Amino acid sequence: MTRFLDLIAIIIVGVLVLLPAPGVVVFPAVAGDKTDLDRLASLEDAQLRTPDDVNGAVELARGYLRVEQPGWALAALAPFLDRRNHQVHQVASSAHATRLDFVQALAQAEQGIKICEAEGAACPVPSRIRLEYLAGLFRQPALTGTDPFKEGSKVRQMVREALRSTKPGATLGQPPGKPGTP
Repeated sequence: MTRFLDLIAIIIVGVLVLLPAPGVVVFPAVAGDKTDLDRLASLEDAQLRTPDDVNGAVELARGYLRVEQPGWALAALAPFLDRRNHQVHQVASSAHATRLDFVQALAQAEQGIKICEAEGAACPVPSRIRLEYLAGLFRQPALTGTDPFKEGSKVRQMVREALRSTKPGATLGQPPGKPGTP
C-alpha cells in the first residue's frame, strides 16, 4: 500500500512539474508617472467626497485623458452632460475624438457651442474657440462617415494634432506649454 501511495505522490509531483506556467499577464490599469497618478488619485478622492461638483468631474476627466483613458473620462462626465456646462461638453468631445468616434465628438462640441452661446459673456472666448475648432474638425469625418479603422494612421495623427492644439494653455499655432504673446 505504501508503494501505491508513493507512486501517486510521484505522479502528482510529475504533473505539477510538467504543467505549463500560467498564461495570465497582469498590467496596471493606468500607466503614467507618479505625479500624474498621485494627481489622479486626489481628483478621484475629491470627486467621491463631492459627487455633484461639475468642475471636479471635468478635472478628473482631463486627468483620465492625460493617462489615455477616454472611456473613464466619459464615465466621469456622464452624470453632468445635462448640467449645461460648456467645459463638460468640450472634454467629452475630446474624449470621443480620442476614441475616434467622430459623430459623438461632433455632437458634444456642437452642444458645447450652444451652451456657450446661451451663456454669452460668461463663456470665455478661448473655450468658444476650442469648441468651434473641434466641431469644425470633426464635421467632415462625421458627415462623410470616415472609418478611422480603415484610414487609421492618418486619422489618428489628425486627431492627435487637433487635440494638442485645443489643450488649455496652448495658443493656436504654437506648441502647448510655450507661453503665447498677448
